Amino acid sequence: MRPLTRLSPFYSGQPGVHGSSVPRGIRSDSAGIVLYVNPDANDNSDAHDGVDPERPMTTIQGAVTKLVAHQTALGWDMRGSQIVCSGLAYDEAVTIPVTLSDCSLIGAGSSYNLPTWASTGDAATPCLQVNGEGWVIEGFHFNPPAEAAGIRLDWVPATQMANETVIRGNMFNGAYTGRFGIEHNGSPFNVHVLNNWFVEMNNAGAATAFCIWCSGSSEADPYMWEIVGNRFSDSDNYIGSLNSDYGFNGSLIADNFFEEGLPGQIVVTTYLDLRGGSIGYNTVTRNFFGGTYSQAGGYYANALTPDSCWVGNTAETTPATVADNGITVQVPA
Repeated sequence: MRPLTRLSPFYSGQPGVHGSSVPRGIRSDSAGIVLYVNPDANDNSDAHDGVDPERPMTTIQGAVTKLVAHQTALGWDMRGSQIVCSGLAYDEAVTIPVTLSDCSLIGAGSSYNLPTWASTGDAATPCLQVNGEGWVIEGFHFNPPAEAAGIRLDWVPATQMANETVIRGNMFNGAYTGRFGIEHNGSPFNVHVLNNWFVEMNNAGAATAFCIWCSGSSEADPYMWEIVGNRFSDSDNYIGSLNSDYGFNGSLIADNFFEEGLPGQIVVTTYLDLRGGSIGYNTVTRNFFGGTYSQAGGYYANALTPDSCWVGNTAETTPATVADNGITVQVPA
């Protein structure tokens, strides 16, 4: 265990208030701290130390930068740290550097609607660019920009390594103009996308918006992902890539709800496209598949090696690949 006193210069405490000198958020098994962000607070500033929720920081990027500064000054990593974000809305493009890993970014709102997070200053810049490993992102209402994603994950050796990211309990609301919910590029592995809601990703009639989009696999295909318990609604495409170029290997896609879309709203082109993976062997089970369970309907197994399991899903239609009880028994044809 690292001695807590090494962090004491950052936390002087309030004279006469018992226990106020105790560093907030220090973990017994790591050097992690808790930083508070709230742009709506009366006394907020990125110049604050951020450890007092009554004197929070103003921006998420300011908190990330503060963690990097602590890490550099103290000479050990800040694993286990948490950035707790209150308030109503954030409008900033944030980058988590490769040097900062295994921390949490938490939206401390009361529902899917708060806090919101947009990056309206640049329509081509994601709200959150993740280059560090092992981050947990939860509790935000992302409003993705018109030409970018709510969250982008990258994997490039030594410089961008967004492996083992956990994205859970968020809403990605494109509001008919947002392009991508989650974009992943390179080959980030062991990513967990859990219990999120993706809705209204739309590209002005071009049908090139995606809820989860692979934009490239320069190193390898994304490997060992979990996409579990999510809801996909009313978007151009749900999971896939442009021209079916990229896909997943050895991943689990389960317990998701793929909606057909509301009448008169966005027509879903691709529900789930796994054709581009170099190996395949994905497991696809216990999902609800709206629309027509077929390739023409927007469902595709791996093109080179059939996925190990596309059974046990519920489908609205009953082609030959679906049993009379509506349960899938084969890959879509």
